[in-house]
Amino acid sequence: MSVPPVPPTPPALPLLVGFDGSPRSLAAAQWAAREAVAAGAPLRLLHVGQAWPKVQPISVEFQPVLGASEHVARTAMSALAEELRAAHRGLTVETATAEGGPGNEIPREAGRTDTGLIVLGASGEDRHMVPQLGSTALHVAGRAEIPVVLVRESAARAPHGRGVVVGVDPTGDHGAVLDFAFAWAARHGLLLCAVHAVSTGPVDPEPLEAAVAAAGTRHPQVRAECVTRPGDPAKLLLDQFDEADLLVVGRRHHRPLHGMGPTDHAVSHHAHSPVALIPHG
Repeated sequence: MSVPPVPPTPPALPLLVGFDGSPRSLAAAQWAAREAVAAGAPLRLLHVGQAWPKVQPISVEFQPVLGASEHVARTAMSALAEELRAAHRGLTVETATAEGGPGNEIPREAGRTDTGLIVLGASGEDRHMVPQLGSTALHVAGRAEIPVVLVRESAARAPHGRGVVVGVDPTGDHGAVLDFAFAWAARHGLLLCAVHAVSTGPVDPEPLEAAVAAAGTRHPQVRAECVTRPGDPAKLLLDQFDEADLLVVGRRHHRPLHGMGPTDHAVSHHAHSPVALIPHG
């Protein structure tokens, strides 16, 4: 009896980084490059420039100034692509440009190129001060149809082995959130810690344990533990688990306003760790 051929493994989807020449976007690109290597995926750097109106400026002296910053950013992006190729042998790095608003163009480019993950830089370090996630990061993170990772400048490093922490509501639609967290932990050989904060009612660990056990069957190589505690979800994640290599939280589709709920909004603004926002529901 002939053995049927094993179907080929589909190629990993590319990672897309929004690059504007700032230190935070450089940190995002460096983080994404390491993740692309680990996943065996290509990397794409995107710079979205201002769509200047096709009118004559007030003075001709302004003409060379209008595009100067865009030229600098695009030159920096090309140089960064070369650096990343040299630092990560075998990594495919492409560059692309677009015009318009980054908050709209980054998700549009992700959909056009069948991207698997968007990576953005996020500013702001002190959770006791006014947070500065940035309008572009906030818009993309709240509206994208695929996972988005927000990277602080201080978190642009390889995993230190502290593990992956995922916030889970076991009574909700948590499948995509847990699967992303398990896959990331498996890829980096890290412990996964699933956290359920119970704001009202009795603290029952069984729903979380059942959800994690079910997801773990798809990633048997990952060691997982569960933590169920009373309290506010965002406060618990930020106060006790912010030293993780990656914080993973869910974000519901089609929310009004900025598209984020109170937990994912607070974690995105204040976490020092990289934060993965996984759309679901």
